[in-house]
Amino acid sequence: MNHNQIRGISLLTIAILICTMQAKSQIVCADVEILPASGERADFVFDSFSKYISGIAFHGIAKVNVKVDDQLPPNPNCKWMLSMSVENNPASGTPADEWEQLVNYGVGTLSPAKIEILEVRVTNICNTSPIDGVYQNFTQTTDIIEIIENTGIRIDAGSCTTNVNGPGSYLMNYDEFHFQIDFRIIPGFDYDPGMYQLQLKFELVEVP
Repeated sequence: MNHNQIRGISLLTIAILICTMQAKSQIVCADVEILPASGERADFVFDSFSKYISGIAFHGIAKVNVKVDDQLPPNPNCKWMLSMSVENNPASGTPADEWEQLVNYGVGTLSPAKIEILEVRVTNICNTSPIDGVYQNFTQTTDIIEIIENTGIRIDAGSCTTNVNGPGSYLMNYDEFHFQIDFRIIPGFDYDPGMYQLQLKFELVEVP
């Protein structure tokens, strides 16, 4: 193993961008809103063999609170979905399957960091997400991972079951409408040393 391989990725930066689709005029819900509770950035620094091999994990680096208000009178079709995607500044020429490289440490003989090394885990107390507790990864920027799926079936808040997607709020239904986000990266020695950046986006929309 050469020195370049030992250095691997010197710094990986994840900038978390919380997004919400809050149209001025909702169709079946009065309002849908994401409120970030904490955390907007996580810095991963790989500077030892153990970190390259075992990886680095950050638990609860971001917390997403969901608030969905029903109309008055209530509309039985008010339901929503929550998803996440990644952005790597493609305008700068970054390929769809790579992290945006901000700094290159020397002349690398390997390849830029791939998006697939980022693993994301979503959890809450009621395990409402069908992917609750299971690390997910993206292969390219066009991938969309659904946290709460668009099944076409409304499941009202208060049931503390899978895929709750009716009106409610983290203030009244915390166990169902509050999500903790964990990150893990296990890079190995396959990538050019440098500083990389990626944005993780959350999108909340109503699904009439």
